[in-house]
Amino acid sequence: MKWYEGGIVDAIGASQKKSAIFLVYVEGSDDVSTRLNEFLENSEIKGLLESDKFVAIKIQKDGISHQQFQAIYANSINPCLYFIGKNGSALDIITEVNDVNELLKKIENVVSKNGGKENTAESTSNFISGEQSNQMPANVVCENGVCTIKREEPSSPSAEEKLARAKELLLEKQKQKEIEEKEKERLKEIERRKMGKDVQEMKRWQEDQELKQLKEERDREKKENQAARDRVLAQIAQDKAERASKFPSTSGGNSPVATTAATPQCEPKPAPKSDVARLQFKLPDGSSKNHDFPSGDKLSVVRDYVAKNLHLTCTNYAMSTTFPRREFTEADNEKSLLDLELTPNAVVLILPVNKGGTVQTNQGQGLMGIVWMVLSPIMGLLGFLKLFIFGGGNTGATDQAGGSPSTANSSSSRAPNSVVHIRNKYDLNSKLSSAGSKLVVIDFFATWCGPCKMIAPRLEELAKEFRNVVILKVDVDENRDIASAYKVSAMPTFAFIKNMRVLTKFSGADFHQLRDTVARYK
Repeated sequence: MKWYEGGIVDAIGASQKKSAIFLVYVEGSDDVSTRLNEFLENSEIKGLLESDKFVAIKIQKDGISHQQFQAIYANSINPCLYFIGKNGSALDIITEVNDVNELLKKIENVVSKNGGKENTAESTSNFISGEQSNQMPANVVCENGVCTIKREEPSSPSAEEKLARAKELLLEKQKQKEIEEKEKERLKEIERRKMGKDVQEMKRWQEDQELKQLKEERDREKKENQAARDRVLAQIAQDKAERASKFPSTSGGNSPVATTAATPQCEPKPAPKSDVARLQFKLPDGSSKNHDFPSGDKLSVVRDYVAKNLHLTCTNYAMSTTFPRREFTEADNEKSLLDLELTPNAVVLILPVNKGGTVQTNQGQGLMGIVWMVLSPIMGLLGFLKLFIFGGGNTGATDQAGGSPSTANSSSSRAPNSVVHIRNKYDLNSKLSSAGSKLVVIDFFATWCGPCKMIAPRLEELAKEFRNVVILKVDVDENRDIASAYKVSAMPTFAFIKNMRVLTKFSGADFHQLRDTVARYK
C-alpha cells in the first residue's frame, strides 16, 4: 500500500486539490493492526485506495501526527481507518474487520456516501479548520505540519517574593524536621517499652527459676532429713535389739530381790563412744570457737590449745561445762576427754578469774547461764546426731590419730583457717553470720578457669598466714544465684566482706594484690 508521505496539513491540501476522500489510518502495534495491514495489501483494496478517490495517510499511534489528529478527533480509536467526507464529517470509522471482502464492501459504501468529488476538499478543509479553531488551545502554534505548545515564560520574582518563598521553604523544612523528630521519639518510646517489657519478663523468669530452685532445695533437704531420721531410728532400734540381746529380761519366777538388784544394773546409760571430741569454746566476749580433739587426749592438751590459739585477754581463767554443771580443776588435767564425758561433743565455758580466785560474772551472767543450761543438752544431742550420721568430719581427724599434744596443736592451727567450699547460699549465709566481725574473703572460681587453678594453692598459704581471716570458695557454675547476687562477671573474682557488708572486690589471679587487700582489711 502506497501512503501519502507528507504531514496531515499537506495531506489535507492534497485532498483539496483532488477533491478526494481524506483517509487517516492510525496504526497500532497489536495483532489487530497486523491483520488490518494484511487486508490493506490486498490488490483490489490497494488499487481502490491508491486511486484519485482517496488521499490516504498512515500515522503511528502516539506519534506527533497522531497527537495533531487527536487535537481534532479527541476520541480516536486505535487502530482505525477514518474516512472524512466532503462536509467534514466522518463518513465511516473502521476499527476491525473479519476478512477482505467485508473491508472492501465498507470502502465502497464510503464512496457511495461521499456522493461526488466536487466539494469534498473544501468541506474537509473547512471542517478541520473549524475543529482546530474550536478545540485547539490558544497557546498551540501549528507550522509546517507540526503543532507546538507555546509556554509562557514566568516573570522573575521580586526580592520580597523570593524572601517570602524562602521563608515558606524554611518553615516547611522545620515542620518536616519536627515531624521526623516526633517519629523518631515515637519509635524510641516503642523500643524502650519493648525493652522494658522484655526486662520484666526476664526478671519474672529469673524469679520463677529461683523459686523453683528453692523449692527443689527444700524438697531435697526434707528428703535428706527424712533419710537421716530414718537412719537414726533404725540405728536406735538396732541398739535396742543389741541391748536386749546382751541383757535378757529375767523370768517371772525370780524373786523380787533379784529383780530389784538387776534393775540398777540396767539404769545407767553408757556414755556414747567416739574417737573424736568436738568441743565448742564460749569466750568471755561472747564469741565461740570450735575444734576437734581425739577422745584419748588429756585435758592438759585442751588447756594448751586454749592458751595458744584463742588469744584471751585475761591470763587467769577457768574452764567449765553447763550441763552437767562442772568446773575443771588441776586434778582433771591428766584425765582423758572420754573420762571427763566430753565426747562426742561438749560446750566449754572460758570464765575469767579475779585475783581472789573467784570467777568474774556480769549482770547478764545468770541469764546466759540459764540459757546455756537449757541449750547445752540440745546442742549435745544435735552434735551427737551429726557425728553419728555424717562422721567425725575432716578437720584434722586423720592427723590426730596419734593423740599427741603436738599433733593436736598443729591440727588446731590449721583447721579454723583452711579454705572452705560453699555448697549453696544457705551455707554461705551461715558462714558469714558465724564469722561476725572477722574478714571474710570469697573466691568466685570455675573448674575450667586456668588462673583459678593457678591461685588455688596460694589461698591455702594465705589461710595459714592470716589465722583470723575466713576464706571461702564458691563455684560459679554450681552457685549461679550467689554469683549473680555479687555481680560476678569474671573469674577469679575476690570479694572482701566484714560484718555482712562488702568492703571491696577485684578480679584477676594477682596474689600480691590479694594479700595486700587482706592485710589492709583484716
